[in-house]
Amino acid sequence: MAALPFIAAAASAVGTLAETGQARAIGKAQAVGLEEQARAATLEAGAAEEAQRRQARAAFGETRAAGAQMGLLESTSFADAYSQAATMAELDALNIRSAGESRRRGLMYEAGVTRAARPKWGPAVLSAGTKALSAFVGTGGTLPGG
Repeated sequence: MAALPFIAAAASAVGTLAETGQARAIGKAQAVGLEEQARAATLEAGAAEEAQRRQARAAFGETRAAGAQMGLLESTSFADAYSQAATMAELDALNIRSAGESRRRGLMYEAGVTRAARPKWGPAVLSAGTKALSAFVGTGGTLPGG
């Protein structure tokens, strides 16, 4: 019966290690999920940026054709308005890229925090080992059945 505390401490140690392993696996899975979301945010922003540019090119093509029909292509005010609209369209595309990059960075930061917050093996192993050793010493140094 003197071995009972040792057996209980050993079982507790195994439980602590299992819980720590499970918590670490969950934390890793969450971090990997956040990293995947970050990659998806980059892809989404790239697609939206390209769609913005494609839409702007189509609109500028129509505007240029209409200007040509009206004989305005040589007009300075038409050229200025066209140039300003092109600049604004490019700024819109760059803002889309920037927003995507900000989202990606935020998700990568969150993934890093999640990884860092996972329980460490060292304290769990030390705690479990200390409890088991203490119980073993309490048995007078004899193992169960020994």
